[in-house]
Amino acid sequence: MLEEKTQAQTAQPLMAMPPELLHELIQALRKPPFYRRHPLLTLLFLILLVAVVLLVVFSKDDEGLSTDGDCLAIVSVKGPILENQRLLQWIRKIERSKDVKGVLLRVDSPGGGASSSQELYAALARLAAKKPMAVSMGSVAASGGLMVAMAGKRIFANEATITGSIGVRMDILQAKGLMDKLGLGQETLVTGPYKDAGSSMRPLSEEDRRYLSGILKELNEQFMEIIAKGRNLPMEEVQKLATGRVYTGREALKLGLIDALGGQEDAHAWLSQQTGISQDKKLLTRPKERKWYEEILTSLLGLPLQELASFPQALPCYLLR
Repeated sequence: MLEEKTQAQTAQPLMAMPPELLHELIQALRKPPFYRRHPLLTLLFLILLVAVVLLVVFSKDDEGLSTDGDCLAIVSVKGPILENQRLLQWIRKIERSKDVKGVLLRVDSPGGGASSSQELYAALARLAAKKPMAVSMGSVAASGGLMVAMAGKRIFANEATITGSIGVRMDILQAKGLMDKLGLGQETLVTGPYKDAGSSMRPLSEEDRRYLSGILKELNEQFMEIIAKGRNLPMEEVQKLATGRVYTGREALKLGLIDALGGQEDAHAWLSQQTGISQDKKLLTRPKERKWYEEILTSLLGLPLQELASFPQALPCYLLR
């Protein structure tokens, strides 16, 4: 009796509802859930949610290095020297590791940004002050690539290696002619006469040219000082080499820019002799550039995450290339 009374009390509010509202409520209860009506949207949402969670959880690099006792580590500088954060993190880990007794620096780079090259050189120089460093030049180690190589104690290059290219350049895109043809223009208000020097919307004035050339000269002086210090050469000798010309490995040896002809194995052998670590022991290498979840996002977005993070870049920029 009690159960029948309770069911009757529960049914009374429903029976008291207007027929139209009761019909809509019944239809809503019969309606399939969202994930069944929109499976593709639900799947896309879940994929994005998982990607965000993975980025948050795995965004930090491991602090320590997993080594099997005393070893040698390799630092690879490959391609344009622009964004260095992960490479700098790897260098710091090697520097802190008590197990790493020496470093093999492999350079295969045409150079890059002036500031990025200097930052990388400074980090490598600090590392080389604590651990022996041998340098192996690959196909090309020019301009900024040559600068970072100056951190090493002994530099090897193949006879056909392209190196040198000591100097600084600045590229300024000129778009005014195209804008004029399109009937477009731009006016820029500045607080000082040099604030828009190097603008792509107008040709350089003579004053702009003198100003920017002065900066190039200063950066070139810094570059030559690093070469003179790294190779123990008089500044006068470096100035003769700083014409922007490239040299083969054979020429670089005669000019004092490298110590010996040879490849990576030769550099590794010299480093083994200096440290007592067998050349047969595997080099400690940097982890993969991108983790698997970054590979997925890169393939989805079509661009590396580093490029997306650094876009847009300020122009003009000073290049060691």
